[in-house]
Amino acid sequence: MVEKYLAELLATNNRVIVPDFGAFMAKTEGEKKIISFNDFLKYNDGLLVNHIASKENISRDEALAKVKEFVISLQETLKSSSRFPIPPYGTLERDERGGLKFVMTGESNTASTQAHSHGTTKSEPVSSKVELSEPVASKTEIQNQKAEQPKGQQIPPTSPQQSTGGTKPTQPQAKPNVKPGTPPPPPSKSDMPKKSGKKSGFGVLIGVAIVIILAVIAGVLYLNWDEWTGKAEKERIALEQKREKARMDSLAEIERLRADSIREAEEYAAQQEALRKSEKRYHLVAGSFQSRNNAERFVQQLQKQGYPNAEIFMESRGFYRVSYNSFVDRKEAFAEYKRLKEKDIQVWVIRH
Repeated sequence: MVEKYLAELLATNNRVIVPDFGAFMAKTEGEKKIISFNDFLKYNDGLLVNHIASKENISRDEALAKVKEFVISLQETLKSSSRFPIPPYGTLERDERGGLKFVMTGESNTASTQAHSHGTTKSEPVSSKVELSEPVASKTEIQNQKAEQPKGQQIPPTSPQQSTGGTKPTQPQAKPNVKPGTPPPPPSKSDMPKKSGKKSGFGVLIGVAIVIILAVIAGVLYLNWDEWTGKAEKERIALEQKREKARMDSLAEIERLRADSIREAEEYAAQQEALRKSEKRYHLVAGSFQSRNNAERFVQQLQKQGYPNAEIFMESRGFYRVSYNSFVDRKEAFAEYKRLKEKDIQVWVIRH
């Protein structure tokens, strides 16, 4: 199933990385899409995992687990059959050295066999028919040549074929008159053995290999240039800074709204307090003092005795009056007045 998602991504992307395995590289030449495999890129760029999670409506962790199972299955298949199909593009196969390569559908995998067959040469049939072009030297002529030959030089021996006359004799080459003890001349270029073409062919293979390695390195640099130059990291840091700024702006806005709410509540409480004080109320007077300090101490005594609403409610003609409690409603005020009187507490009512 994962290979299906892999094929879908190859149709619209130029690189699909299978985490912890390798990358499928795609390029378009005309109307044909060329697929290759690169086992250097194994990191998880999120493309395949996110695609699987979106298609199957699962989490990224579950999608990553599916990819890991796919990699294990793919490796086991390549160990057993050395071939794993990725329809409709082709198959992932192992080459002669055990590496991985991608073979497109319809391509032949017998290039090495064809190259070997083209490198062989056919041996030419040797004609068994030999014509005699010169007469065979007799035994007497050979002895005469030896007698005339200077000392230190030898007559080339004749082959058995020359003595029998069944084949064409080798024509003796004329040797220069060389004095005894003179070293032989160096062989000419035509006489030197020709160098084999294997060395030059090996050099060509090394050159091709270097070119391929440089091309792979250039491709990896091109595809990962942003990451290796730090551009992706800079963009990530800029995005995080932007998000942090937005978060701080949101916190500042929340704090501002909170401060406005507290201020409005305090203003409302002050207005209610001012309104309460502006209303005329019925005060149950407990005492009157010329000294404000005495009045305040008396208020504290009343609060300790169970009158929490005791207060200095007015100042008139140099006297500070202290009340047990105060009421807006007249009935409530006189009901409390009656209750205090029944306890023999000295109290009177003032509307202020």
